[in-house]
Amino acid sequence: MQVVRTIIQIAILCLFYEIGKWCTDFFQLPIPGSVIGMLFLFLLLLTGVVKERLLMDGTGFFLRHFSFFFLPLSVSAMVLGPYFIDFGWKLIVILVISGITGFVATALSAESLIRWKEKRNHDPSH
Repeated sequence: MQVVRTIIQIAILCLFYEIGKWCTDFFQLPIPGSVIGMLFLFLLLLTGVVKERLLMDGTGFFLRHFSFFFLPLSVSAMVLGPYFIDFGWKLIVILVISGITGFVATALSAESLIRWKEKRNHDPSH
């Protein structure tokens, strides 16, 4: 019974992917269909239309086998070795800059949120 439930939940997740692909094709959007489908699922989860427990087994399956789904990407990276030798330094620069930017933006926003909460907690008007 667990296997059937997991297969149905994976089919539901694939349905959101297909809906996202259809939206991208139909509306000629420059955003990948997988992202559109994920946003659609997120909105339904956020509004409570779709309950989290409805997809727990299917998402758990994907998370347990996460590395397996990245195997084709790893094989492609090995095949494109000469390309990475020629242009890999650009990729490294982009990854380092985006990593630092993300870290700084997260740190600054978290710090400002903590200060705002502390100020709000110590403010006698609340």
